Amino acid sequence: NFAALTESKRRAIVPKNDMLFEFDYDAYHLRLIADIVDYQFPEGPAHEHLAKFYGSEDYEESKAKSFQYLYGGIPPDVVQMNPFFSSVDDLSHILWEQFKQQKYIETPIYKRRMMACNLQEMNRNKLLNYLIQATETERNIKTIIKIQRYLYKKKTSLILYNYDSFLFDYCKEDGLELLKGIMKILERNNFLTKIKMGMDFGQMVVLEREKLL
Repeated sequence: NFAALTESKRRAIVPKNDMLFEFDYDAYHLRLIADIVDYQFPEGPAHEHLAKFYGSEDYEESKAKSFQYLYGGIPPDVVQMNPFFSSVDDLSHILWEQFKQQKYIETPIYKRRMMACNLQEMNRNKLLNYLIQATETERNIKTIIKIQRYLYKKKTSLILYNYDSFLFDYCKEDGLELLKGIMKILERNNFLTKIKMGMDFGQMVVLEREKLL
């Protein structure tokens, strides 16, 4: 489990080329659900946008509350005051009714059936969480296929992905345009990434997006 590696162990991951670049999705699960319910986040971090509905919450407090609601259940007052979570709540009700009537729901990308006979002790919120995880995996598979085609015959390579981040062994001969192309693939359909760079996976520093745009 590379996502759980300590910083010292991550330092063992080094480039064969010139440098490592990591693209890390902003609020990936929130944006996956937003894509399903057709909710448009404005430019910038999703948690900053949602913080406005929580009052004077800062980024970290907003992030904690958003994930609490997404994974643990949405309180009625949040449904009333927050248009994003209102749409998420509607989706969870629709999915739950489908699940009870049909004994399955389908994933939004590859239309795989999540069968009731394979899912034990289900409830409405748990079903939503399963759908989010399945959607994440399916979108990542499509993304990896696009990236591998893009990197064909390039020296830069995708060497690791961890749920919401992609790590590349970058070759300078490929130029900065290649990194822009990778970012374009990852950020299609209003998904946002933050970018880090470094000589090993344990010591990565944030790169300002403006330096690539």
